[in-house]
Formats: sequence, structure tokens, C-alpha cells
Amino acid sequence: MPDVTSLAETYGTPFYLFDFDALRTRIAEIKKRLPQNTRLCYAIKANAFLVAPLKDEDILFEVCSPGELSICEKAGLSPEKIVFSGVLKTLSDVKRAYNLGVHTITLESPAHCDYLIEAARTEPNHPQQVIIRLTSGNQFGMSETDVYECVEKLKSVPNITLRGIHFFTGTQKKLKKITEEVAFIQQFCDELQKKTGIQFSDIEYGPGLGYDYFSQADERNNYADLEAFYTLIKDSAYHFVVELGRFVASPCGIYVTQIADVKKDGENRYCIIDGGINHINYYGQMMGMRVPRVEHIPKAIAFSNTENYTIAGSLCTTADIVLRQFPLASPAIGDLLAFKDIGAYSVTEGIYLFLSHPLPSVLAVQNGSVMQLRKQEETYILNS
Repeated sequence: MPDVTSLAETYGTPFYLFDFDALRTRIAEIKKRLPQNTRLCYAIKANAFLVAPLKDEDILFEVCSPGELSICEKAGLSPEKIVFSGVLKTLSDVKRAYNLGVHTITLESPAHCDYLIEAARTEPNHPQQVIIRLTSGNQFGMSETDVYECVEKLKSVPNITLRGIHFFTGTQKKLKKITEEVAFIQQFCDELQKKTGIQFSDIEYGPGLGYDYFSQADERNNYADLEAFYTLIKDSAYHFVVELGRFVASPCGIYVTQIADVKKDGENRYCIIDGGINHINYYGQMMGMRVPRVEHIPKAIAFSNTENYTIAGSLCTTADIVLRQFPLASPAIGDLLAFKDIGAYSVTEGIYLFLSHPLPSVLAVQNGSVMQLRKQEETYILNS
């Protein structure tokens, strides 16, 4: 990684920095640990800035909105690598994906099925693969009854091929839950093929592998659950498309923010940073409860004892607590804090418009060179 102090001087703070070389290494390490009957699919909602550097990789890309589809087009990603998913699809969205010739269109409702059938009958005819998403008891996907009904409808459309079933229930899951789901979805697919007479080869499955944000060890084994997942699917009769987002993107990025104020209230000590929960959202419900990997980069050498500080953001809400009881030695205005493992979600998932603070810069490093992907942008324009 480049020297973040010099980057802060050049680009200002806060900023995100993504390491494209580390990202490609991460992809290679994941693919090494997947069996031959699989293909990796990157869920771009985790970090859409990573589409361009990954576009030449032999992987698929899950796209969940028309906007994400536009990002892929702008990046020059081949439509043959796109799985067009998402719970909200209009007829025009489905026709757009169909006419682009995307690899697969995901059907999440009977309406999506009807849209696809209309597209296939009214637009220029071409072969189109689809997957049907089975719900896990939430607003995503279809009930088992609706899945069966859609399969019967699709039989009448000759240029549509059912590639398989899509199943995803959430992220940061334990191995026990993943084991149960793998057994369940294979059994469901066996029964579906037997009862409908239709044949398909694929299961698109998001295992939601956990990512360890909180271990302070330099060398952390974040592949243990992936290696266990290997044993669950290596002998399957199905071809697994393994959908991962957080697990791919998390380790390739850092977030750098500056300490803008230091104060205390009785026994409590505070550092106010020029970022906050509007920019840092990668550990969800654990925000402020556990300590992730953060590096304090002081402007000057500190000789005092280490004391615990609450790291609070720039938003005018008591919810904007990034860290509690974080040990620091003589923090001062102008010091930097670098949050590690922030390659997933934070860059897009934060409440960016709240209080009209600027959007952070987005930087990337590749082959030792730093590039700016986005300048700091004011949000007050959108709020006025």
C-alpha cells in the first residue's frame, strides 16, 4: 500500500483506497479453494468500483439493479458474464437485459417470469438462460408453489433454458447453517426435476461466508469456512455457481479519516473524525461494540501513556459512534486513522446524504501507481 499520509496531503480526507492487485490475488486464492464443478460469481453490490479491474477474470458478476447494469456497461464488462438479479424488475428492465444478451436473468416472482416470456416473444429471438430464485422466507424469491408454476410456464418458450435454482439467505453465516442449506437446496432441485420432468444443471448459491473483521492478528485464516464449504459441494451432481460479495472484496480496501477534534467529558475521552457512520458500515450491528483493525498514524511521535477514546463521527446524532474504548497514545488534531478490511459495502452503503457532508474520494492502487476513481463530491447540491 502507498503511504497514506502523502495521499491525505494530496487528495484530502476522508478517502477510500482499494488495492486492485490484492483483489486479483484474493480472487485467485478463492478459486483455488473451489472444486471443479463450480464457478465464482462476484455480487457487485459489495463494491461496484471493483467491476472494471475484474472484468477480464473468468468469473460471473451478479447485478441487482438497472443502475448496476449501467455500471457494468460503462466498465466494458461482457454481457456474457452478467447474472441480472434483483427483486425489483420492470418489463423494460427485463427486456433491456434480454436484448443485451446477459448470461442469465434471475426470476424472483411470477411477474418476472411473465415479463421474460413477453420479452422472448416480442423482442429479437435468441437463446436465454434463466434461474429461478427460491425464497428463504423473506421478500426475495418465490415460494415453492410459484417456482413449480413458473417452470411449467417456461416449458412453452423454446428459446428459454432453465439453468437452475438460485438460493441465498444472508451473509456472515456459520458453517452449520451453510451445511443445512446445501443439503436442502440439492434435495429441492432433485424433487423439482423429478416432478416437472425438466432438466437443469446449476445451483446458484450464496453461502454468505463469514469474514473476520475483528481479529488483530496479521495473518488471519479467512479461508477455513471456504475450505469446509469445498467438502460440502465437491461431489455434488450439480454445478455450483458460488455467489460471494463481502468475502471477495473486504480485504482489498482501507478507509482513511482524519482526527478533527479531541476532547473529554469527565472520565470520557473523544476523538471526532471527519468521517463517521455515513462512510463506515462494514461491520453492521457490531459497529462500536467490537474493535476492528485500525491503525493510528500520528503527525508527531507520541510519548504519553495509552488511554481509551471513543471515536465519534461528524454527524449530529448520538448514533455516530464508530469505536468505543479504542486505545490511543496522545491523539491530536490532524492525526489519521486507517480502517482496514473496508473493501466491501462501506463505499456505497453508508447514509451519505445525511447532514450534507461531502462524499469521500475513491482511490485505487495498481502495480504501485495510485489513480483517483472519484473526487470528493458535495452532497448539499442533492439536498437543496
